[in-house]
Amino acid sequence: MRVLFDGLGLQAMVHLEEGTRLRTVVSALEALADAVDFTIDGPLTRSALAGYDVLISTTRHPADAHAYTEEELVALREFVKGGGGLLLMSNHGDLPGSNAVDWTRHDAVLAREFGVKLERTWFESANPGALSSFTGNELLRGHPIIEGGAGHRVASIVVNNCSSTIRAGHALVALSASMRDLRGGRPAAARLFALALDKTDAVGGGRVIVLTDSGFIGDDDSELPGPGLIGQGDNLRFICNVVRWLGRA
Repeated sequence: MRVLFDGLGLQAMVHLEEGTRLRTVVSALEALADAVDFTIDGPLTRSALAGYDVLISTTRHPADAHAYTEEELVALREFVKGGGGLLLMSNHGDLPGSNAVDWTRHDAVLAREFGVKLERTWFESANPGALSSFTGNELLRGHPIIEGGAGHRVASIVVNNCSSTIRAGHALVALSASMRDLRGGRPAAARLFALALDKTDAVGGGRVIVLTDSGFIGDDDSELPGPGLIGQGDNLRFICNVVRWLGRA
């Protein structure tokens, strides 16, 4: 299995600059994969994706210059339909009067290519400053990403805040009922933190995972662009199971 990070993803950009943001995740994936690489010179192309089994996007930076081009969208559709695995990790939307950046901006465009609606929301714990955990019935028991095989079962995923998506494919992780949407007041009920797609017309022979946060894979001692949480709960186990599933490993 060969894994490629999109170098225009937020978490990847920070990691490439300072070398520690994704240190734990990269090290864990290197133990699973034959190669773990980052793109470093602009948009994704067919040639850049060639030879890789899984592409990881850690929230495409919302600057106009980093919008997905039509050529990128075509290349990504072909990559997935040809059997590749795509992990699309978005982030929270904007918060009028407080935070002007909509981190779902470009991710929502790519999600639509696979029939997924990524919502411009800002969900966090109803207890200000607290983290949110997804546990129990919020996790899709029986799915190989959650069950993970012997010693790899996921019991909890911990995040700071996130956007949301609505049910499509496999509802892998539901939002906690205790979360609230600061941006538009939408209820957490029936909304998802993560979904999985396979065996659909939209993905052809490949697989897609859409997550609504990327900061939770950052190292615990990193604070920018937000607090890293990879050591919390089963976050590392979860992301490794996701990549294994996407790469059919």
